[in-house]
Amino acid sequence: MNAKKTQVTPFNQEDVNFILKSISGDTIAAVEDYLYLGAWMSSSEQDIHVRKALAWSACNKLSKIWKSDLSRYIKVRLFRAIVESILLYGSETWTLTKELTKRLDGTYTRMLRCALNISWKSHTTNEVLYGNIPKLSETITARRLRLAGHCVRHSELEAAKLVLWAPQQGTSNRGRKRTDYIDTLKADTGLSTLEDSRASMLDRDIWKEFVADIRADARP
Repeated sequence: MNAKKTQVTPFNQEDVNFILKSISGDTIAAVEDYLYLGAWMSSSEQDIHVRKALAWSACNKLSKIWKSDLSRYIKVRLFRAIVESILLYGSETWTLTKELTKRLDGTYTRMLRCALNISWKSHTTNEVLYGNIPKLSETITARRLRLAGHCVRHSELEAAKLVLWAPQQGTSNRGRKRTDYIDTLKADTGLSTLEDSRASMLDRDIWKEFVADIRADARP
């Protein structure tokens, strides 16, 4: 590896000096956050903030198309293929609080109004605005479930060991527990234990039913 292009984010390490030097003696930078494959690693909130900015940029660049006489069908196809895909990049790994979920759904609604050239002043309801388009938060949930099930069923993948991994040692920090990926999966499925989650993921048909239920509930 190129030491000058390498960065380190230490976790639960009091002394990080031993990992901040390469064999050649070059100093490896210690950072709190870094960009990896287009996603920011420190927190879902930071990554969502960046995704929203990029999606709005793409949406605004297509303003001539949104204001044109193209049919709703074509505009929706373009919006979901371009803007939505930018917004949802890496969303399968996000851990969402109720506040983040609300903000994401609100952002998506405003973007959709922009794409369909429907002003909030027209008093068009969200049911009419969305039509058969699912809520963004439900789309994220379905994508997260599909990824988690795929990883767990493929034991040859390193991710199969990590999706449902929970620390067995140490103690939690004082205060309210931060929402982690396992907590999010439990909330998605209603399953309370890791054993139940793993057993359901290993059965492809059962897991498909979880995803199908999410997609069915996503219709406004």
